[in-house]
Amino acid sequence: MLKLALKITFLLGLVLSSIGLLRVSYFQLKANAAQYLMQSAWREMVAENDNLVSQLKIKPWPWADTWPVFELVIPQIGLTSLVLKDSSGESLAFGPGLLSTQIMPGNRGNSFIAAHRDTHFRNIDRLKKGHLILITKQDGKRLTFLIDQVRIVDSRLESPILFTDQKRLTLISCYPFDAKTPNTPYRYLVSGQLQDSITKPIAGAGVY
Repeated sequence: MLKLALKITFLLGLVLSSIGLLRVSYFQLKANAAQYLMQSAWREMVAENDNLVSQLKIKPWPWADTWPVFELVIPQIGLTSLVLKDSSGESLAFGPGLLSTQIMPGNRGNSFIAAHRDTHFRNIDRLKKGHLILITKQDGKRLTFLIDQVRIVDSRLESPILFTDQKRLTLISCYPFDAKTPNTPYRYLVSGQLQDSITKPIAGAGVY
């Protein structure tokens, strides 16, 4: 019943948005409702993933063109969110998304997760070196990343570096967080290494 009610709320929000009503509150409502529906799809994917090998693709709503690929938890800011397979504009309206599927969290390289500065990543500026980023995969395996870098970069001058010998996870969002105009060129990055592979943080090690 709750799932049906959220679907109705989700659809109502789309209608209201299309005619310009409740625009500001709609975006937060849509993000929250979408996360609930994605949690339902995620639970189904985990429950059906008996062989722990195949990556199931269960859409959170019938017309969705994306699906959750893992769960993101950041204890220090109270964030628990499902991460979608891509970071297109439509996907980021519903939750954080992978910048590239070439490198998944836990693999060698730099896995980027993007989200909007005013929804799911609105508090990542509170994260500091030594804080943790937790990833739970579809097979139930949990990965722990220790934050060792926090940076602000100009996207006009620097491009993402995906390939590195480290096993790294990087959160990325637009900056400043209180900017009045969209699509600023600056990016806020929070990056950490897989805890099992860390001996000590390496200063300035290829995040961007």
